[in-house]
Amino acid sequence: MPNVFFRTRPTRVEPGELRDRLAAALASALPGATFDVDVGDGDEVVVRWLDGPAAATVADVVGGVVNWEVRGVGAPAGKPGAPAVLLGRRFSPLALAVAVVRFQASNVRPYDSTSPVAVERLTALLEVEDPARSGYPVPDAMAALLLAAPDPDGLAERVGPEATPADLLATKLGVLGWDRLWHEAWSAVT
Repeated sequence: MPNVFFRTRPTRVEPGELRDRLAAALASALPGATFDVDVGDGDEVVVRWLDGPAAATVADVVGGVVNWEVRGVGAPAGKPGAPAVLLGRRFSPLALAVAVVRFQASNVRPYDSTSPVAVERLTALLEVEDPARSGYPVPDAMAALLLAAPDPDGLAERVGPEATPADLLATKLGVLGWDRLWHEAWSAVT
């Protein structure tokens, strides 16, 4: 039988005060990253950052400061109306390119955002510390070459109006040729 007397409750703190406490805790725990911490709608505080630490790492820091629900921006609330800290991680073009190259290296089909399985796999590749560097020289060089190459004619038309930036990069990788970029990258790193 659950003990109803010791259920955790959200920490009582004003969002403005929590914003300041979170900003200080994140700066202390993750000094190499830059965070924007703002008060959102109602009882929400929003933490945004580019690349940097994984969302799980940021959530651990947040959990040490306040007992509020922590979820991604746009994710449904676990308990509607309860206070929450929203995490909004953005990815640089280089981080997306590294993930798309690594996705293609480990999958038969190119990335396609209409496939839930593909989205899950790309998300796993991005949900790491510093996603703009894989730690593998050839994929990192391939990602840099992919970004440096001019966009092929008609790229946007090939993927359609609903395409994500990752869709565009995956299509560009296919048009430029995986093997060609791999050979260029290999030559550059050896």
